Amino acid sequence: MGSRTTDATRRAPFFLFSLSDSHLMGDLLLTNPDGFMQKLMAKSAWFSQEMAQQLDAIDPIHYTAKMFNVGELVPFAGHSLGPVFQPVLNRIQRTADLQSRLHEGHFPDSHPDGQESGHWFDCDRYQPALAAAKKLLGFADESEFIFTASGLSQNLGMLMDTFFRSTKRDWDTGKTKIVMLDTEFFSDQAEAISVLRRAIQQADDFEYFREREKPIPESQIIKIKPDDKGLFNTEDIIRIIRDHAKEVKMICLSDIVFSTGQRLELNKIFSAVGDVIRENCIIVGLDLAHTVGNRAIDLKSLPVTFAVGCAYKHLSGFPGSGFGFYVNRNADLTRYPPLQGWKAANSSQVFATIKHYDSSIMAQTGAVAFRASNPAPVALIPAQVFLTYFNNIGFDKCFNKSECLTRYLLAQLKYHLGDKLELITPEDPMQRGAMIVFRIKGLSSVEEIEDFLKEGRSELGNYEVDVRAPNIRMTAHYAYSTFEQICRMVNKLTLVVNNLLRQEEGHALAVSK
Repeated sequence: MGSRTTDATRRAPFFLFSLSDSHLMGDLLLTNPDGFMQKLMAKSAWFSQEMAQQLDAIDPIHYTAKMFNVGELVPFAGHSLGPVFQPVLNRIQRTADLQSRLHEGHFPDSHPDGQESGHWFDCDRYQPALAAAKKLLGFADESEFIFTASGLSQNLGMLMDTFFRSTKRDWDTGKTKIVMLDTEFFSDQAEAISVLRRAIQQADDFEYFREREKPIPESQIIKIKPDDKGLFNTEDIIRIIRDHAKEVKMICLSDIVFSTGQRLELNKIFSAVGDVIRENCIIVGLDLAHTVGNRAIDLKSLPVTFAVGCAYKHLSGFPGSGFGFYVNRNADLTRYPPLQGWKAANSSQVFATIKHYDSSIMAQTGAVAFRASNPAPVALIPAQVFLTYFNNIGFDKCFNKSECLTRYLLAQLKYHLGDKLELITPEDPMQRGAMIVFRIKGLSSVEEIEDFLKEGRSELGNYEVDVRAPNIRMTAHYAYSTFEQICRMVNKLTLVVNNLLRQEEGHALAVSK
C-alpha cells in the first residue's frame, strides 16, 4: 500500500457514530480490542482526524489524559520517560505539609489516607498500592514484593549478587554461567559482569585459581543471539537453556526487550525448560523495566526467583524513580541470605528491641526479608499513586484500551507509510506490549526524524518519539495518549519521512551527475 497525503485525511467525509454505535465502541475499547478494530476498520474514513476525534469522545476513560502535565511537546516516548501525573504532585505536597508536624507522619493515625499501612514508617507496605502491584505482577503473597526508593539497576545487581553464590563444587563442575540476551540493556550486562567479577575474586581469595586459569567475567555469560532485526526465537532460547543447563547458575531475561518491543514467550519457554531449571537448581531473574504499567504478568505461574522493575517509564514517575522488586516466597533465604536492616523486623515489635538485635522478629521469606532502611515517602509516591489510581479504574480496562491505541497506531503507520515502513516489533499482541519499533526503508539518517517531529512550525503539533538508530520507538499510552494525537503525529511523520526521502534522492542524483 502506498503512502497517503494529509490532504486525503482532511478531505475524509465527516462521520458521526450513532448513539448505539458510540456505546458499543466505548465498551469494546475497554473490553475487546479485536471487536473494536473490526468495527473501526469497516468505516471508510477510519483514518481521518474527524474519526479520531470521535473515538476520543466515546472513550469512557478519556478524562485521565487531562491529569498529566503535558506541554506543547506531545509524548510518544513513555517507554523511556513519561509525563508527570498531576496527582503525584498533589500527594508530594500533602507529604510536605505533614512534615510540618515533624515526626507525626511516621504514625498511622496521622496519615492522610487514614490508619491503614502506608504512613511514613511503613510506606513501602502501603496497602492500596501493594494490592495494585499484586494485580499487575501476579505474585501470590504480599510478602513477595516491596516498593523501593532504589532504582532498577541497583535492585537488579543486589538480587543477582545475593542469588549468585558459586561454591567450590560449582567452580569444579563449571556451573558458573549466566544466560542473558545478547542485546540486553547495557546496565543489565554491567550488573552481570560485576556479579561475576566479585564471584571470581572471592574464589581467587580462597586460592581456588592457584593451579587453574582464572576466568574473565565475560567468559561466564552465555548470550542468546537475535536475528538481523534484533528479535529472539523462542525455540533458540529453549535449546540454549537445555544444552547448557549443567553449566548455568542463573538465567536473567527481560520480559519485553527494550530495543525491539518484542515480548518473550516466557510461559512457553519456562514450560519447556521447567524440568531442567528444577533439576539443576537454576536461579531465574526477570527485568520488568518495560513490563510494569505496560502489560500484566503472572509471576506466580513462572519459576522466577526474583524480578525488578522501574517507575519512570509506563508509570510516569520522575527520572530514575524506583519501583520495587519481587522475591519468590519459596526462595531459600537460608542458603541465599539477604542483607537486612531494621526494616526487615516486624514493625510492631522492633521499637521494643531497639537497643539490641533479636533474630526472632526478622522476616525470613520473600522480598520483605530484604528490607533495610527507611525509604523516603516522596520517592515511593510516583509509583504508588499511579498504581493505586489506575487499579481503581481497572488495569484490564487500561490494557485493553492500550491495545486498541497500539493497533490504531500500527494501522495509521501502515496506511500512511506503506512499503516505506519496516516493522521490527512483532504484530502478534502476545509477543509485544504497547511500544512499537520500526525502520524507514531507504532513509540513511533517522535522527532527523526525531528532530523534525519535536520542532518546526506545524499545525499538526510537535511530538517526542525515541530514535535508537536505525530504529524508531514510539508508544501510545492508555493514560495520556489520544486517538487524535496518534492521527496527527503519523500525518506529520509522513510529511517528514517523504521530505527526507526526497532530499536523499536529490542528493544521490546530484552526486551521480
